[in-house]
Amino acid sequence: MTRRSTGTAWNFLPARALEAVQRLNFSKPTPVQTECLSPAFTGESFAAVAPTGTGKTLVYGLPIFSTLPSFRRNLILVPTRELGYQVSQMLQALSPEVRSGLAVCVGGHSLDAQRRSVRGDWHSLIATPGRLLDVLTYEPSLLKNIHRLVLDEFDRLIDLGFEEQIAAILPHLPAKRQTLLFSATDTDAALERLPLGKLKRYEILSGKNAPLTEQFYFLKSNRRKNELLEAALKENKGQAIVFVSNREKVNHLNGLLKLRGFKSGALHGDRLQRERALAYQGFKEGRFKILVATDLAGRGLDVGEVDLVVNYDLPRTFKDYVHRSGRAARRAQPGQCLSFAGPDDYLQLLKLEAGFNSPLPCHPDYAHRDLWLVQAKRVHDGKVRESERADYIRREQGLKT
Repeated sequence: MTRRSTGTAWNFLPARALEAVQRLNFSKPTPVQTECLSPAFTGESFAAVAPTGTGKTLVYGLPIFSTLPSFRRNLILVPTRELGYQVSQMLQALSPEVRSGLAVCVGGHSLDAQRRSVRGDWHSLIATPGRLLDVLTYEPSLLKNIHRLVLDEFDRLIDLGFEEQIAAILPHLPAKRQTLLFSATDTDAALERLPLGKLKRYEILSGKNAPLTEQFYFLKSNRRKNELLEAALKENKGQAIVFVSNREKVNHLNGLLKLRGFKSGALHGDRLQRERALAYQGFKEGRFKILVATDLAGRGLDVGEVDLVVNYDLPRTFKDYVHRSGRAARRAQPGQCLSFAGPDDYLQLLKLEAGFNSPLPCHPDYAHRDLWLVQAKRVHDGKVRESERADYIRREQGLKT
């Protein structure tokens, strides 16, 4: 693993990039920026693993900006359209000069319009893998002059099943290029399967620059969740994201919070693109303080200074927990992450414990883990037996299981 000195100033940057960060009032680089900006500028290909919220976008954004107006082409692959819009906004914030050569190809918009936009002059193409493959069907030589490939939120790209699409895109790129890969969690297995070439690895295990208080609540009944959530939201003075498992729960809980007098919005993948954009912007701009969301909001989205994250439903994997909790304690601001373990969460809890490699941090009033595990396993085993019985009956009736 490569380590570099961790300075506290930007004086290692080229003059043009230095002017950009000073204009944006970034006082000092984060650890991932200190370690990775220099190799990014010198053309090194690497994979950077660093916590969510530590400024990874700037690591590739500044080199892109510094080469303008040379139009050395860049391809930035992102897992979701929301992250694509966010990356676009971040690049444009560096300088108005960036805007004229920026192209975006993501779902939810006209394919024909996006095909026309990429036929012109552009320096950076921000795309989701599926939509980019659609465009490549009509424009097979689109990527032949790519100078730099960026895989942003690579672990999320893999988790969402984009590995095959990425593999299909790579042959369209020149073999001689810079490849920059960014992730919040380890993705070595996927890296071995994809022909991305030799990537130096940078791992920054710290760098949040702010304390994150984490607490698990072991609950005998799911009915306690609403009471605890309401108390936490009333106590919290800043913005909060409440994560639930599916869109139906998002809509239900968002409606319930509004009935209780809270200003909240909803974000999930089945909302219309316009509705998703309004929810994202409304929360980011502070028009409402609470965002109820699925994991769509857990990866990569820059939603400002979130003070509180509540896992109303536990995440399915430890990776998802990392990304959810990473919404808080950003930009040197302390934050909280509260996780409600209901009686149906036996398997999820075991996965999270394996990821922590240490006892879970618990709220002192809800720390009866061992008793909870016994009861939750009983609930889990009962559901397994019920499912097996239902399958047996269906087989006896000649139905598909």
